[in-house]
Amino acid sequence: MSAPEVSAQTDVLTWSQLLQSATRLLRLSARVTFQRKFLFMFGAVGLFYAFIYTIAVYEPNPGFGVEDALIIFVEMPGAIAAIYLTMDLVAKERDRQTLETLYSTASSHYMIWMVRLMSVFAVVLSTLLILSTVSYFIFAEFPFIRGAFNAFVPAAVMVAVTFYAAWWTRGANTAGMISVGIFFFVLSLTEEFENTTYWLFLNPFADPVGGTDLFWTDRIIMNRLGYLAFAAMLVFLGLRRMERRERFLN
Repeated sequence: MSAPEVSAQTDVLTWSQLLQSATRLLRLSARVTFQRKFLFMFGAVGLFYAFIYTIAVYEPNPGFGVEDALIIFVEMPGAIAAIYLTMDLVAKERDRQTLETLYSTASSHYMIWMVRLMSVFAVVLSTLLILSTVSYFIFAEFPFIRGAFNAFVPAAVMVAVTFYAAWWTRGANTAGMISVGIFFFVLSLTEEFENTTYWLFLNPFADPVGGTDLFWTDRIIMNRLGYLAFAAMLVFLGLRRMERRERFLN
């Protein structure tokens, strides 16, 4: 076997090495992206849970139903956490004057930002699993694993909305306020849309309207896939706007 052939074989990564490299890349990306955010995020969620628990102790009630527990203890905190983790994703790079470095790397800017967004989505999903598990043991019994994955859809939408808003504005706070405003505007439409296929916080564990909807499962699947596709479209549009680098480097 010739020397070039040996070199070509040794340069090929095994699946194990490729997985280790991808995992290490996500870990480094998460460290760069989040830093001390976890402390503040879980501290705020802990205070929120403590407040609700105190009210439940001193003002006894029949308890939280599946729908109430899912949206109050998992979906709402998860969506706010998604906004918080994403709002300065772009602004921080601009403030540190590292955007030009990202643009000048050998890898496509699409690949660089997708790795960072994947780390955000992974952290958001992990956070939702933690919130759902804690809620199950403290507040109400519900399918907490499926509940966490269902809550990931509105959280992913808020990540995409915040990421897209960050490329239209020049500050993390502005992007965060826009996303929070959209979030509460959607919540204000609960009475009008909660029983429709278009509701962002559609509860898959609730009984269908009238109790005889034979296509309830199909409606849930179409709703979740539709919003995930919407989130993917916003991320893509945000990445496309990055090509106008002069707007963000100045």
